[in-house]
Amino acid sequence: MAPKVRSIFKIDSRATASSTNNDASSIAVGEQVEAGISTTGDQHTGLKEQISTRQFIFMALGGSIGAGLFIASSKGLQQGGPGGLFFAFAIVGLAVWLTMCALGELSASFPVQGSFYDFSIRFISPSWGFAMGWNYNINFMLIVPFEITVIVLIERYWGTAVPGVALVPIFIIGLFAVHVFGARWYAEVERALGIAKILVLMTFVVTGIVIASGGTREAGGRGFENWRNNQAFLNGGPGFISVFVAAGMAYGGTEMLGLTVAECKQPRRVMPLASMLVIARLLICYLLPLFVVGLVLKPSAFDEPQFARLHAISPFVAAVAKAGIPVLPHVINGFLIAAVFSMASAAFFASSRSLTALCRQGMGPGVFAKTTEGGLPRNSLLAVLFVAQLAWITGAPKGDYIFEWLLALASTSNFFTWLSICICHIRLRRAMKRQGRSPQELEWRSPTGVWGSYIAAIIILSCLVALIVSAALPPVIPTSLSNGEHVLQNILGFIVVFVCWAGHLIIKARRDQGTSWREKILIPMDQLALPQLDAGGSPAVGGVETREKNGRD
Repeated sequence: MAPKVRSIFKIDSRATASSTNNDASSIAVGEQVEAGISTTGDQHTGLKEQISTRQFIFMALGGSIGAGLFIASSKGLQQGGPGGLFFAFAIVGLAVWLTMCALGELSASFPVQGSFYDFSIRFISPSWGFAMGWNYNINFMLIVPFEITVIVLIERYWGTAVPGVALVPIFIIGLFAVHVFGARWYAEVERALGIAKILVLMTFVVTGIVIASGGTREAGGRGFENWRNNQAFLNGGPGFISVFVAAGMAYGGTEMLGLTVAECKQPRRVMPLASMLVIARLLICYLLPLFVVGLVLKPSAFDEPQFARLHAISPFVAAVAKAGIPVLPHVINGFLIAAVFSMASAAFFASSRSLTALCRQGMGPGVFAKTTEGGLPRNSLLAVLFVAQLAWITGAPKGDYIFEWLLALASTSNFFTWLSICICHIRLRRAMKRQGRSPQELEWRSPTGVWGSYIAAIIILSCLVALIVSAALPPVIPTSLSNGEHVLQNILGFIVVFVCWAGHLIIKARRDQGTSWREKILIPMDQLALPQLDAGGSPAVGGVETREKNGRD
């Protein structure tokens, strides 16, 4: 049974004040835990620790890789060319790795359900945490029908007579079946599909090298042919910055490991490990395949009749098909359906858990805060299942264009999530310095230190600026959208975040007259709650010791 919580609008930001009292119960009921040192992670979350370290490792390597990489990268190749595609993904990938290092440090010291937006509540402000929580939840709720829509688009490569809408209920039921049995089954499915994704990407890399070496009769490119004659970077600056939309979407979900840690058996150990595994993930699953696809597939290939008829096609399938290799394009296309289903499953998991975490903190309807005795957030799963019905729009006229809208929305949402994680890490380190605490006290420290978060924040801010610039410029690729629709598509994510933040800030201000606007917008540095050390020298937040230390692992 979920604990009763007060509405988010009853929060008193003074609960954020640093306290030497490790008893979480000392926080007044009227000062609900969103803004204080005691958060959801300090209480019983209702979720069960069912995910093993082995499962978590495979999820860190191959999980949450879906349409952003396998489909949206084709748009990036057309917009920016092979060089623009590779370097945009490399830049964003660097920022993601630095962000994951920061998230590892935060999660090791504060192993909380809700993770990154819980950190925003602790280290930025309750209103910003509210905005980040709902921004993330709305994003991943919409990604579920988005990925199902992409599965329908992938299936059209075969040109079968099966209507796309007939596939929608099959995959919706399949997704719900995976999650209705709990996190353990989800982790097993993700582990299997994660291995499959890595194998298919490595198969493509080997095949692509053979194609680039002239090993096929109809090679799409030889060596660095596609990088010569001013073909590496297409459409100048506008083309390059347009690729950041695809990159922002493709890397989305990496931070999902911060949610998964709440249901791991050893939360303090696995998150730092995942931060380091992200390096292998970026190189093996993203940069290497994208570099190879840029060698063997010309951006102009998508204008050929066999590909132009499709609203969305994977560059990996197109590259192998263009090389004239039989059967393999169909095999890869089939694996892509499984890969996109995996991403839909990951979004199902993330949105249901984040909704439960938000509502347990009083940020949403209490009915979604409940879990079963087995730790299953049943009501939240039903809510995500309801939103998944949006996938039926794929049968409507121009239903395919939902891909473009959700791509832009998800990209912006991901950038805001990563930026917030970096800011939280920066403010944690600054608060420790201000309060005379040493980083050596932390359970695990980011290998890149606080400067890694500064670098990542600069990159992510630049990407957000690039999205705004893209909205002001004409589309690089001709589209049926009007100028107004093009602008709205690119700034929709900004609007969602601003409305959530400003709405919460205004309503909270009416209820809380004793706190200044400055403190409502940003918690003062000397009031930030830092991890307390237990008797053994390990951080214990709110007086809660780790499961490993208490022998409950």
